[in-house]
Amino acid sequence: MRNIRYKGMLAGLLILFTGLLLPVPPGMSESARNAGLVTILMAVWWITEAIPIYATAFLPMVLFPLLGILPAGDTAINYGHDFVLMMISGFFLAKGIEAQNLHKRIALVLIRALGTSRPVILMSIMLVTAFLSMWIANVTAALLMLPIGMALITKEESSGTASHFGTALMLGIAYSASIGGTATLIGSPTNMIFSGVLAKMFPEAPSISFLTWLKIGFPLVVVFLPIVWIYLVKLFRVRESIPGSRELIGDELKSMGPMSPGEKRVMWIFILTSPGWIFRENLVIDNFVLPGWSNLLGMEHYVHDSTVGMFSVMLLFMIPDGAGKRLLEWKTAVQIPWGVGVIVGGGYALASGFKATGLAEWLGLQLAFVSDYPMFVVLLIVVGFILFFTEVNSNTATANIFLPVLASMAVAGNINPLLLMIPATFACSFVFIMPAGTGPNTVIFGSNRVTVPEMARAGLGLKIISMVLLPVLLYFLIELFMGMDKTLPVWAG
Repeated sequence: MRNIRYKGMLAGLLILFTGLLLPVPPGMSESARNAGLVTILMAVWWITEAIPIYATAFLPMVLFPLLGILPAGDTAINYGHDFVLMMISGFFLAKGIEAQNLHKRIALVLIRALGTSRPVILMSIMLVTAFLSMWIANVTAALLMLPIGMALITKEESSGTASHFGTALMLGIAYSASIGGTATLIGSPTNMIFSGVLAKMFPEAPSISFLTWLKIGFPLVVVFLPIVWIYLVKLFRVRESIPGSRELIGDELKSMGPMSPGEKRVMWIFILTSPGWIFRENLVIDNFVLPGWSNLLGMEHYVHDSTVGMFSVMLLFMIPDGAGKRLLEWKTAVQIPWGVGVIVGGGYALASGFKATGLAEWLGLQLAFVSDYPMFVVLLIVVGFILFFTEVNSNTATANIFLPVLASMAVAGNINPLLLMIPATFACSFVFIMPAGTGPNTVIFGSNRVTVPEMARAGLGLKIISMVLLPVLLYFLIELFMGMDKTLPVWAG
């Protein structure tokens, strides 16, 4: 592994310095050439993990000013973008829920309510994981559900009944965390990367708000989650009940005691935050318009979803937990995955480089041949490629590398960029085969309850299902809920 990293580091640097010495391709500016070389360098380092993937995301801060791509100030602003801060607020909210142990109570109550046969337990765990992943980072949702899943597996093993239920349960947690994270804008870093790249490359494009994304992502989760559950039940022959599992859940709940003041208070903050995001903008149903609260207050041009998130974070730091502390203490808050925000910011910086140097337009000319193919064929190719590429590369890195390219390709083919960028973003999260492709897979693999061959065997079938179903569903969902034209809109021209 160490040799691969050193080779990747040297290969990336060799490509960069060789490219700088070669003539600039026809029709391309020198700064655009340089932006392309930095993108290739980052791609090589991300794929080989030559240095930590979070550190690679800082390369634009060093190379963009030195190579005349963007000034330092214009580059740095990408790392503090609204969407980066919105995601960080989601991490803080998740940490507050975890600090008060509310996540465990929610999971146990729902699992007890839904039943205790093996198939129903699997469904319950997947539903809870997907729900949590809608509001907190998908890797965090997997981490929070792992101890509950391990306790159920231990209970099954103590009953003396041999089955593959443990493998199915672990994979169910990983897959439902990834799928559930696609439902909301804050559920997965790749969703936030998409929003920022769109804003950077097409400043006149309509904003993708929390509600706009929910209209597409939630129906997709509703369709895919049962499919994955049925697939795992059939593949691993999950049957019958775990003896004593209801008692196990009951004992866990009893040991928690009644809800603490901290749990109740963080629950109310969570309850207020969700509609704050959903109803920030106008909600249009047919010809009926429900005004968003920001419009009613005349603040639609001032507030963002990050405003809602950070308001909730301030409440976490201000309100006492009833036990002598605040709902969220800073020594706990600093444990959030700051590096993910850096990766997202690095992706926004790349998109800014594509736009500012003309690299996006040059790539578009090279990819103009896509206009010769039917739109749906292009979509199938894009989704299929991303689905398999993201198995061997971090899903956040994949989004950073390819979303600007796809935006340029869409413009060249006279296609609405959203019709390629949104499906590619979802495809980045549908990682089922390899442990390293996404955080939830890595978490579950680290439990030592799933081997690489088992994950690959289960994931390959789901990957094939996704290749067929994902483009079809998204093609119609985007048109149905966003009402967009399939041809190039004015804001992308």
